[in-house]
Amino acid sequence: MDWFPRRHAVVLARSSPGRLAYLEKTGIIIPQRTGQSPRLEVLYSWEQILEIRAISRLRQHLSFQTIRKILQYFDDHGLGRTLRDKHLVINHQGVSWVRSDAASPQVIHLVGHGCSFMGQYVLAPLDASDLGCAEPSPAVTAPKVVDIERFRQKVRPR
Repeated sequence: MDWFPRRHAVVLARSSPGRLAYLEKTGIIIPQRTGQSPRLEVLYSWEQILEIRAISRLRQHLSFQTIRKILQYFDDHGLGRTLRDKHLVINHQGVSWVRSDAASPQVIHLVGHGCSFMGQYVLAPLDASDLGCAEPSPAVTAPKVVDIERFRQKVRPR
């Protein structure tokens, strides 16, 4: 497994040192620590970097408290305390999770305006226009790939 020091994690996660410290303080992302005092190095896995990016994207629409509640819901139901591998839909009604690992896809309402119930199943046919996307855009269907080796060469100390 690849591990990245904090300075590289900040760039890869498109975050800030303060945000990484906050995520660690709240227990959302726990990095690995190696070395001895006073030169203790903080390392992040690639999975943690992806998680930080997913949280940052959600943070544009939701508070940290709401994100923590969603993570807790996933953890309580044995689905893993992660966001990076979940299909979340944010629209004017709130946040829903499209669970596609079942025999037929299910929509589970997580957070809504004026709704305190988390985990309600939505009994509705899945239609792309209902989920807020008419046609998949090229940006969605063709994700950007990060070349780790090229990145490492770029940030190597000289």
